[in-house]
Formats: sequence, C-alpha cells, structure tokens
Amino acid sequence: MRNGNSIRRTLKSSGVLLCVLATLFLSCREELPLGGSQTTEVPPFRFLSGDSFTFDNWLVDYTGRIPSSYFRNSWTVVDTGATVFGRTPVTMVIDSTFETSGNLARRDTLYFQFTPSGDIYQYGFLKNLIAQRETLTIAPQWDRIAAFSLPREESWVIARFDSSVGARTPETVYGRILEAQEYVGVKLNDVLQAVLAYRIEILGPRLNYTLWLASSPTAIAKAFDDSSILRYATLRELASMRRR
Repeated sequence: MRNGNSIRRTLKSSGVLLCVLATLFLSCREELPLGGSQTTEVPPFRFLSGDSFTFDNWLVDYTGRIPSSYFRNSWTVVDTGATVFGRTPVTMVIDSTFETSGNLARRDTLYFQFTPSGDIYQYGFLKNLIAQRETLTIAPQWDRIAAFSLPREESWVIARFDSSVGARTPETVYGRILEAQEYVGVKLNDVLQAVLAYRIEILGPRLNYTLWLASSPTAIAKAFDDSSILRYATLRELASMRRR
C-alpha cells in the first residue's frame, strides 16, 4: 500500500532543483509581491499560438519515481480562437504521447477556455481523469479547473456524480486554489526560471489531484495525482517550454 506522506516527502527532496530555485530567488527577491495583496488579482492566464510544452511523466511509490514507468508527452498550441462545444474563444492543444523509444504512441486534442474573470475550463478533464481509474460513464463537459474569480481558498463545485453514471453513492468533486504561491522551475526557451505558481487542489471522495499553475508564462508546471484508488501516484512535470 502506498504511503502518501512518504511520497510527498520524497518529491520534496529534489535537491538540485531547490538549489537552482534558491539561487534565482535570491537574485530577484526585491521584485516579489508581499503579503496577501494578490488575493483578488486576476492573473493573465492564456496560451499563445505556437506555444509548446514537453512533460516528463512517472509513476511514484514510497521510494520516489519509478524509472521504468517513465514516458514523455508534449503539448502544442494550434489555435486560440476556435469555436468548439458551444464556447468561444477556445484554445486547442495537440497532446502527443511518446514511447520510451521516442515513437509516437498516441495523439489527442485538448480544449481550454480562459475567461476574462480568470477562470479556466478544460473540456472533458474529469471524464478523462476518472476513466483512468473507474468505470463511471461520465459525459464530457466544460470542467472549471481553476476559479480565480473567487477568493483564494474558497471551494467551487466542478461536478456531481450519482447512480446515473455508475457511482455507488453520490459524489461531489471540488476545486480550491490555495492562498500561498510556490516557486517552481520553468525552462522557457532553454533558460531556467523560477516563477510563482498557484497550487490548485481537485478533491473528491477518492480523488486527490493537484496542479501547479504558473501565469507568467502560463504553464502547468506540475500535476500530482495521489488519489487513494490508485495503486501508484502519478507525477507530471514540465521539462521545457518554447515560445516564439
């Protein structure tokens, strides 16, 4: 059985990255926002056409990352003004997953909407996430994965499930953005930067999924799924980003 606390302690022990971030932090600490003044500010989230992201993925147990589970995937932004599934403007992203040999294994299309109020929606997010672990028959919908229109730490409902989709008992999935921001490393055009990221928790009865979302530049720097229903936790980390 996995030990969640051990996994989290292992992930926090990445000494090399911490050293890099500490150096960058000391070099730019005078420019940091102070206190809680950023609570009601709407971050400028958006992907730009041509943006590309490369992610490293692992399964994780109490010892840390499992090397044999490693694979890589990439996102490429191909449109930022599409009309899809009843909404506009929608950002379309091609998600390519590669085998360890480098051969393309799968290609999907992701759909995001960034609103002026700071909310972020992803079409089919929960359907795809839950399909990896349960047999619920969930229809894809626009899931609000970030609600910056609300005060930090205030929860919002992402979805409710009941017996009509196969849930044994009624379930509610909530989202929450933590007040404190965290530094993450983002390698933009081959230059490693320390940037502030918001930590977003997506929680349900058997769901414990966390995103680290940076706004400048907009990037999902990390995603960690430590849900109890999984045999192993899953970790996705941004390896590099390119912007024209």
